[in-house]
Amino acid sequence: MKTSAFLFFTMLMGINFSFTLAQSQKSRLQPGKMYHQGDTLYSPVFGFTTLVPEGWIGNLPRESEVFLLMNTSNTSGEIFVFGRESINLESLSKTWISGVDITDNVRLTATNPIIEGDLLISNEVIAEGNYIHKEYKAFAATRCGDKGKCITVLAIADEGHLDFVTKTSIELLKKGIFEEPSNASPYDNFNWKKFLSNKLLITYDEIRGGAKRTQINLCEDGTFKANVRKQGILKQTNPQYKGNMSGTWTAEGIGPQALLSLNFSRKNLTSLSVKLSFQDEQLYADGERFYASESTSCQ
Repeated sequence: MKTSAFLFFTMLMGINFSFTLAQSQKSRLQPGKMYHQGDTLYSPVFGFTTLVPEGWIGNLPRESEVFLLMNTSNTSGEIFVFGRESINLESLSKTWISGVDITDNVRLTATNPIIEGDLLISNEVIAEGNYIHKEYKAFAATRCGDKGKCITVLAIADEGHLDFVTKTSIELLKKGIFEEPSNASPYDNFNWKKFLSNKLLITYDEIRGGAKRTQINLCEDGTFKANVRKQGILKQTNPQYKGNMSGTWTAEGIGPQALLSLNFSRKNLTSLSVKLSFQDEQLYADGERFYASESTSCQ
């Protein structure tokens, strides 16, 4: 059974929780934003609040809607954070042993999970998925609140740093606060232009092992650069839409839907309009799953 991905969209954690939640303004996490140490991380969907600790930053990996934490020092290690519906920890332990797809791209298998108070912990974990280093060791833990939601952390690191990253993960769960979840739409007054500016939109070919398909860099100055394969959002349109392309872009829309317009520099190409939408807080372009991350090609 697949869990629902932790819809932090950009998030979480480290080891120094000397600050308190009251010191930071609490607001819903915004798609595409980088969060730094001391920032408050709040997911209304799961009713969970915590802070980015000292020495960590968080953002959304290109291939997943799961929040990824990275250490800003030379310490190797990453922390993935997921959310799911509440479940009895003993039942969850059995699920971990048999193996569970916690997202479309990450699978977790635990060999000896144990229950410690309100935590399910496993120090022996096999983690598989995109961007998970095969040579790293893994640790997993889950904590369930009393409001029907649970939070899972999956920590990976080389053997020399796993204890540090493990301690960070446990502190994240213990210091976090559960409250009543809310299904309020995150897209009220959603600013698509701001969200898409300086973003890389990308889709992957799952059949070919996650190979990149269409990539579109949307720059804040209104220009774009794209690398278009035959697959992707342009596959049903003019076959001349392929290879490296550039031009200008605009986005118009209110709420969870918008229209992205691409105007190409090549004179023989007509403009293209693409319907963007969020479904269960996942980004789609003309019905195809896309991922958004910070662009490194925009100046």
